[in-house]
Amino acid sequence: MNVTVTGAAGTIGLACVHMLVRAGHRARAFVRRTEEFRRVCREDRVEVVEGDILDRAAVATALEATDAVIHCVDFPPSRFSLNFDALQHVLGALGTGRQLIYPGNVWVYGPPESERVGPDHPKASPARLGQVKADLEKAITAEWGTVVHLPDVYGPGVVKGRLHAMFDRALAGKTVFIPGDLDRPQESLYIEDAARALIAPLGRPKARGADYTAGSAPITPRDLAALVFKNAGRPQRLRSIPIGLWRSIALLQPDRRAMRDLSYLYECSTLLDGSLIRRDLGWMPEVNYADGVRRTVRWLRTLAHTSRYN
Repeated sequence: MNVTVTGAAGTIGLACVHMLVRAGHRARAFVRRTEEFRRVCREDRVEVVEGDILDRAAVATALEATDAVIHCVDFPPSRFSLNFDALQHVLGALGTGRQLIYPGNVWVYGPPESERVGPDHPKASPARLGQVKADLEKAITAEWGTVVHLPDVYGPGVVKGRLHAMFDRALAGKTVFIPGDLDRPQESLYIEDAARALIAPLGRPKARGADYTAGSAPITPRDLAALVFKNAGRPQRLRSIPIGLWRSIALLQPDRRAMRDLSYLYECSTLLDGSLIRRDLGWMPEVNYADGVRRTVRWLRTLAHTSRYN
């Protein structure tokens, strides 16, 4: 298939580009700056189209002769409403018949009402960002697009977020700070598994208009941090931050300030149920935490060594 990835220079988008090539699809990357994308992706089998996702004409040009779009553009919380403009441009350019796939997250759910959160779980987030995200997803599935909800991701290419901070600080021998209970089960997904979940719906009629949750194995922050410190060869230094203190710290940065109402996610275990995506599309995670952490530490060390001599 001819597949275009919007936001292809970002974490999820770049992983999808690499996975599309690996799976034998013809990949097109829609990015703001070609030069920036080529610095992180040297795969010559990827066609690159430069443009602004908020420019309707540029989006229409980027999506010419494409069979499907994996829409990975995601504006930061302080500019989150722009996601609606971007989506409207993509939907308008796609028209009917072509496929749209969108990576969701756990913001749309409030405190879980069951041990595992599946596609039928209420989207009742008490946070404004979660409510807006749910509206965005509703607009996608109403147009027969597919939403695939992912937990937090980690691995090669992930250079921001709480999991990257854990690896970065552990490698530097610094203390890792975790909001809330260190023994609360959570889940994280290796970046390649996340990309496979997003390309799994391609060409599958059953996925049209569907809402999937791509779960992983549960692990506590304490156990995940232990794996990271062990692979980093550093003594474990781990501390819990009270949720109230985390909320106060979040006031200091605009994007974190917008996410303060999502602090309940650090107080409960939102574990995704992957049974439907496994049954419909045959997807399930392949990389366990031991292997994923080892690969991530190796990549970060290689990255640091390369940066030192460039």
